[in-house]
Amino acid sequence: MGYVPDFDADVFISYAHFDDDLFPPEEWGWVTRLHQDLEQRVRSYLGADISVWRDCDIRNNEDFTKKILNRLMRTATFLSVLSPSFLQREWCKRELDSFTGHAEGHIGILVDDERSRIFKVEKMPVQRNELPQTMQGTKTYRFFYQPDPAQPERTKELRPVLGGEYLRRYFEEMDELAKDIAVLLKDLAQTKDLAQTKDSAQTKPAGAPLTAADRPAVYVAETTSDLDDRLGEIRRDLKDRGFAVLPDGDLPYRGDAYKQKVRELLKQAVMSVHLVGAGYGFVPEGETKSNVWLQYELAAERGTDPNFFRLIWTPRGISATDPRQVDFINHLNDEAGAQSGTDLLNGNIEELKTVIRDRIDELRKRQEKPAPAAASQAAAKRDAGEPLLIYVMCDAADRKSPSLAALRKYLLSQGCEPVLPSQSDNESDTLQAHVENLNECDGCVIFYGQGSPAWFDAKLRDLRKYLRGRQPPVAAKAIYLAEPQTEQKGEVETLEATVLRESGTFSPDVIAPFIQALHTAAAA
Repeated sequence: MGYVPDFDADVFISYAHFDDDLFPPEEWGWVTRLHQDLEQRVRSYLGADISVWRDCDIRNNEDFTKKILNRLMRTATFLSVLSPSFLQREWCKRELDSFTGHAEGHIGILVDDERSRIFKVEKMPVQRNELPQTMQGTKTYRFFYQPDPAQPERTKELRPVLGGEYLRRYFEEMDELAKDIAVLLKDLAQTKDLAQTKDSAQTKPAGAPLTAADRPAVYVAETTSDLDDRLGEIRRDLKDRGFAVLPDGDLPYRGDAYKQKVRELLKQAVMSVHLVGAGYGFVPEGETKSNVWLQYELAAERGTDPNFFRLIWTPRGISATDPRQVDFINHLNDEAGAQSGTDLLNGNIEELKTVIRDRIDELRKRQEKPAPAAASQAAAKRDAGEPLLIYVMCDAADRKSPSLAALRKYLLSQGCEPVLPSQSDNESDTLQAHVENLNECDGCVIFYGQGSPAWFDAKLRDLRKYLRGRQPPVAAKAIYLAEPQTEQKGEVETLEATVLRESGTFSPDVIAPFIQALHTAAAA
């Protein structure tokens, strides 16, 4: 049995046997390696065992009817390994048609009218217009390098054995695929009556905008192959922070359908992000401008909307050789900066991530209704005997730290109630609880122990983003540098918060400046 109730398998892998090729000194064929890595990674995200099924033999028509067809009807999701060989293999088409035909007659292909139960891995590039209709619009996970740095005229599939960029890109794409499959399987498993999935999807208006105020949607525009890495980095960062990322599948290849779909998605978004590189991109059928240019223009249609931002980013030192792309970049420099609600950025991708989060936070604040003055003053007053709320931000690895336990115990002895970050499996819920804790706390502490430098930088940015200008203001802020001591921790100096340095073990003397500032502000 699989992870999802009422299914024998969770994932059915459909592929052409030619694509399970072996590249010396590999131990497994390409598809076999994909199978093993995917199964292991999905298990990690689910925290439970799953069943991934793949037919390792070439079978005749009778075998297909007896074995494959029956297996497809008892599988939760369908994963195709795309390549020119896949498109030429009749068995692959039969497997896809059998899965979709059975699914449409039972619980449906889509979950929540949005996410498809069909996933596609692109081992080698194929033309969108060559894909079967049921695959149009579903998300593609690209497991190839184009162009190959060593041979620019060639495209090469990602093989871990090659190391370097091939290894890194393979596991980045694998992680994205596994995470998306795990989320969909979890949602299917938690649905008590799977038959209701199709019924509820039919009653939901197609293209209905996302309404969760704490989970805004960001449209991250398609870009060119030279920026695929940066595009994936932005999408992962947004997803990890609980944002909805659009588009969640491939866009149509025909011009009219392409523009209509992009407009629908932009209506759901509070922001569009456009990464513009040296390449020109592909031109949708019937159009004269590239997909990158078209998405920029379609987003510009909302240029007067005060609740919508556009961010355009280009790498520092960009050098386009295609005259069409040179014209587009010149157009951006001439026009983008003159339009309200538009930022044109150049250079550091980390700065882009920060600006994205700042702009979304700005939109949130605009949409918040100011509370009446009397209510604000009442909220600022604290009932006698009510403890001071201290939000202690810590990495998951530090939750059992002796220093953290001692710190929490001491805070309680000083009339303070320590609150740790949420441990919800839902990223959106975790982000919402994090923001609420920052908005409600009397004081906050960044407990910097096992967390990475990137984790610490993110928490420090959150202090700036959520606490600057807060009313009533937070009484005290501190950075508690716990063991292990590192060179990076030794260099921490900031005016954002009081820096407290632990020496081996917790001591009340270390936290004393924070406690004093806290009580002084609370008594004022």
